Formats: sequence, structure tokens, C-alpha cells
Amino acid sequence: MAETEDLQQIILGCGRNDRASQEKLYKQFYAPLFCLCRRFFPNTDDAVEALNDGMLKVFEKIGSYQEGKGRFFTWVYTIVRNTAIDKFRKDISVPATDPAGLEETLIEESTYGNPAKGLEELDLVVLFEGLSPASRVISTLFYLEGYKIREIAETLGISAGTVKWHLSESRKKLKSIFDKYVSQ
Repeated sequence: MAETEDLQQIILGCGRNDRASQEKLYKQFYAPLFCLCRRFFPNTDDAVEALNDGMLKVFEKIGSYQEGKGRFFTWVYTIVRNTAIDKFRKDISVPATDPAGLEETLIEESTYGNPAKGLEELDLVVLFEGLSPASRVISTLFYLEGYKIREIAETLGISAGTVKWHLSESRKKLKSIFDKYVSQ
């Protein structure tokens, strides 16, 4: 209960633009939010930049948080995740057209099976680093964040066929990595 009260005090302090409260909130959520940003950016500097940009948005919007609509951490997580997606979208260009004309290919989401199931999140971050930047972000959104193919396409401004292609290529590449990883 004291933790909740402490968090409430920190949130109120952040609402008053109190730098000490902002620092406490940043430090309290740093580890999980940094891991989130590392899913999108293998470069530590880019991950920290996305995290910092996201936390600035949190501090700017903290007055709009409504306790009755969900947990505070979930609200912060969503803002930081969306900031990382926006940064990725600006930094990395994903081809707008489907490789090899896969737009016509109808592949159901269920055919992608989650190769990440049963692995620890830290393991996944390391394994996903072997993917291209676009495939890593698309795989993260699909397998770890639970986005649907259509949602990924809309979020990144690309076609559903391109998303499917990246998932297919990622699955092929990760299969050999997972087989080695699991057999050790």
C-alpha cells in the first residue's frame, strides 16, 4: 500500500512539474521501459533516446492520466512504446511495396505461430537483434506486443503484405537461431 501512495505522490509532483518527482518516476520505470525500447533499437543510444522522448511526453501529458481507465504503468508504457514506434518510423524506411508481390498472398495470422512462446523476454531481445531493423520491430509488435497484422501495417504506414513478408522472413531466420538456442 505504501508503494501505491508513494507513486501517487510522485505523480502529483510530476503534475506540478517537480523535477525531483520526475526523476523518481523516471528511475522507478527505467528498467522495463529501457527493455521495451531495446526491442526496437539494438543501439543503446537510440533506445535511451526513445525512452527519454517518451518520458518527456509522459511528463507533458501526466495531467491527462485517469486512474479509473487503467494502471499508471500501462499508460506510461503505451506512451513510451508509441514514441519508440514513431522514432523507428522516422529513422528506418520500410519498403512501401511488397517484396516479391506478396500483397496478393493471403496468409492468416495463425500460420505465423509464436516462435517466442516460452522464452524469457531478455532472451528474445537478444535473439531479435539478429533481425533487420524493420523485421525486428514488426516481429516485436506481432509476437511480443500482440498487434494484429492490419494494426502493424496501419501503425507503420506500410501494406499488410509487407508485414506478412517480414514475419515470414523473420520466422525462417529465427527458426535456425531458436533450434540452436534450444538445443544448447
